[in-house]
Order: sequence, then C-alpha cells, then structure tokens
Amino acid sequence: MNLSRRNFLFGSAAASMLTGCASSKVPARVRAKGEKLNVALIGYGMQMWSALLPQFVGSKEGWGAEKPCFKLPDFCRVTVVCDCDKVRAKSGAAHVDREYAKNSISQGPCRFCTDFREVLADPSIDLVCIATPDHWHAYIAVEAMKAGKDVYCEKPLTYNVDESRKIIEAQKKYGRIFQCGSMQRSWDVFRTAVMVVRNGFIGDVLYVDANYGVAGKKLGGPSHPVRFFEDPEKASAESVANPNVDWDMWLGPAKYRPYSNRLAPADYKNKRVPGVHSWYPMFWRFDDETGLGYNGDWGAHHLDIAQWGLDMDKSGPYRVICSKEPHSTNLYHGGRRQYGMKMLFKKPYGDVELYHGPFGVWGTVFYGTNGVVAVNRGKIAVWEGAAVKPTPAVREAIDKLGALEGCVLKAGYTGADYGTSASVKKDAGLEGAIRAIKRIYALDKAPEQLYKSENQVLNFVECAISRKPTISPAEVGARGAVLCQLCNMSYVYDTGFDWDPDKMEFANGTGKGIALKRDYCRNGWEVVV
Repeated sequence: MNLSRRNFLFGSAAASMLTGCASSKVPARVRAKGEKLNVALIGYGMQMWSALLPQFVGSKEGWGAEKPCFKLPDFCRVTVVCDCDKVRAKSGAAHVDREYAKNSISQGPCRFCTDFREVLADPSIDLVCIATPDHWHAYIAVEAMKAGKDVYCEKPLTYNVDESRKIIEAQKKYGRIFQCGSMQRSWDVFRTAVMVVRNGFIGDVLYVDANYGVAGKKLGGPSHPVRFFEDPEKASAESVANPNVDWDMWLGPAKYRPYSNRLAPADYKNKRVPGVHSWYPMFWRFDDETGLGYNGDWGAHHLDIAQWGLDMDKSGPYRVICSKEPHSTNLYHGGRRQYGMKMLFKKPYGDVELYHGPFGVWGTVFYGTNGVVAVNRGKIAVWEGAAVKPTPAVREAIDKLGALEGCVLKAGYTGADYGTSASVKKDAGLEGAIRAIKRIYALDKAPEQLYKSENQVLNFVECAISRKPTISPAEVGARGAVLCQLCNMSYVYDTGFDWDPDKMEFANGTGKGIALKRDYCRNGWEVVV
C-alpha cells in the first residue's frame, strides 16, 4: 500500500516543518504555572499496553516491571495514542480514558491517530514515548527532538551503528531530555550489584558473562536477526491483507515486501486489548529488516548492565572475537552460531573479556581479582576472596549459589521468577540479600555513587521538568545498542574484527564487507540530524 495523496501532502507539510527545525533548537512549549506536560504514546503493542502506558497514567494495574508511578498524573497527561493499526490506536486511547476514569482524574478525552508525523507536528505535545518495532526507533526519536519534544524510547535504541552515531549527535544538537528504556538501571538489585563492582570490592574486573537467549529453542532465538521471508510471494499467500494497518507506514525504511500477518500480528478477538497480540511469537524482532534478534531483546538489558559495571557508557570494546561454538542446525536460527562470541574492553590494568553465553546461567556476572558479582532479575550474589575464572564448573556453581574455590559467599539470593515489582514485594529473600550487601560494603558511603533512579518512566518525567540528564540518555542507549549490533555482525558474518569505540567504526582494515547502515531507506525515511 502506498501513501495516499492526502497523507503525502500532510507528510510533506510536516516534513517541511520538521526540516525547518533542523538548523536550531526548538524551544519547549511555554506552559502556565502548574500546567501538566502533554504526552504522546507512539506504538501501542504489548510493551506499551502492559508496561509503559500504565506508568504514565498512574495505573495500579499492569505488568509491573517497575513500580507504578501513582504520582505521574500530577505532572503529565497522555493526550494522544498513535499506531499505524487504527484499531490499536483507538484501543490505546480508550485504555488511557479508562485508567484516568478509574482514578477520578479528569483529563479530557485522549485522541488517537495513525501517523506519528501528526504527533510531531502538534505544538501542544511536550513528551513522546516510542515503543514501535526496532527499525523505527531512531527515525522517530530524532525527528521528535527536532520538533522540540523530549523523548522516551524503548531499547534497543537503534537498528544499526550509523543510527547510533546520529541519535547521540541529535541529542547534543537539539538539547532535548532523552531516556532509553533500559529499565534495569532503575532497579535496586542491578544498581546494588554495579555499585559493588564499580567501587572495587571484587578487585579489577577481568571477565564478564552476559547470558541471554535460549539456544535451540524457537521462542528464545535466534540471537541475531534472520530473513524469515525469502519468498515474498509465499509470504503474501500466507497472509490476508489487514485493512486496519497502514502497511507502507509499518514497513517504513525497511525493504518492501507483501503484507505479512506474522510480522504485524493483530488479535482483534482480544476484548481486553483489541488488536494487541501476545509477546510471542515476535517475528518482527527476529527479522533482519525490522529487528535485532534476541541480542536486541534481552541482550540490550544484560549488555547494558555489563556496560554500566565496566564504566563504558561513553566507550566500548576494541575487539570482537568470533565464537567457536557449533553452528545451529535449527533453520529458525539461520544456521548460525547463537552464542560464544567475545568482546575485549581496554582498561588501565589490562583487557576485560565479555562473553555472550546461553540463558541458564545468571544474567550478568562480573569476575574480578578478588571475587565475583552475579545479578539478574530476582537474583543477586557476591563472593569475595580470590580471582575466579568463568569455567563451566564455576558457572554451574554460581547458578546454584554454590561454593567457589578460594571465595566466600558474602550474601546472595536466587529468586524463582524474574523479579517484577509485584513479586519483589512478596520476596523478602531478595530484599534481604540487597540490604545485606549494602550493609556489608557500606554502599551508601562508598566513594563512587552511581545515578539513582527508582523508576525509568518517573525519572524521565522528573528530568523533563528539571532539565537534568536522565539515567539512560541517548549516548548510553546508543552504545548499548552498538554492543547488540556487534554481536549480530559477528554471528551473521561468522567473523571477528577490530573496533574503534570512539568513532564507532571498524579499525585496522578489518570488518570489510560488513555494513554499518542500510544500503538505502525506502520513501526517504533516512535518519538525518
């Protein structure tokens, strides 16, 4: 489906306005004293419905990945929901109205639209929250900053390395408040673990495990994106065109292909959430034109914690080492290796080796010259005493909270779930382990104090008001996305290479034949700062 003449004309007008903003910073909307910030939600899928929208409207229901923000309706209001599926967009607006009505909050009816350019051209909008498929993140985020909006954007922040460079440049150029949805940075369990690491309580970090992805299981992979639809005609035959979806807009910069209800699934029988499908299968995340695979899903979380613990928020690895694990025989995984690649980070005391392993061992594990710190959702442990190398036996011991030779378990707890707020409230074991670690190491008085945020969404709105930096600004999110992309490049091309973390490009003549950006973007949807 091509854009209609009306949409083309509107788009041209909107594009002209946004382009006109490119030469200078657009000032924030002048608000009356006490006037609330207006929020637009772009992309009404499972993540927006279950995790983000409930927080913006102060709902006491929802997924609970973070503690709900009951006070946010005092400072902001959601005024529009946008999705290129008109049923979803309308459903999202109705969802907002219901939540406000539950709490007797009078905000006026929430609007809906199907073209994000309508949102960006609206001068009344102060904040945008982006939860689209991965391939749209950078374009919408940069255009929103051009238009004078502050931006919350889901991880992975970018689709490719070129977009990572540009989104960092855009935040610096336009001076907007930016938050990447790497929500684990606002969880006490992760901040506590990283505080132990950054303050040197396990000595110099020598190795890091970042564990995610279920090698060999369909729903857990593939680690890297693959091409699911090599035969467009076959893909088209398997799908019935959905009149509710602007398919051309859904594809955006991605190569054209016939409509696929696997890439853009919709559950219109879901009376509670019309049009919104369940978490899996999430084919768009694993397709090479629209997502970053499992590396961009869970990898964006655990690699981000590794990046934080290594104090690499403004840098990155200098070398990528190809995996030696066997290639997958599962065609769903593209016949490629699914784990085992390594990245080397340069520190003053020597190299740090980060290993991407299969899910099963804890999310992120730091191995130092004086012990080990392991952390995941609902899990934390600290061993102290000696250098420990990450062997299979050691990883098994860590997974079982067992004994490590030469080390003493100072405090730890293994939860039975992913540690969402609803379960954490009932989980005295996890909270007790966190309190013990804070007490043992007197973390409240430690020399290096890390940014503290109780909630990623609340932190974003607070910073939009105060104009102070968020816990996960554009550079943090972009460099986290680059780590995901480096993993993908190594697996897809089955190679290692040298990397310049400052310039975000290949070094020493390596990486030949590997693209850092799209060959072309359809319909002019290229990110331009």
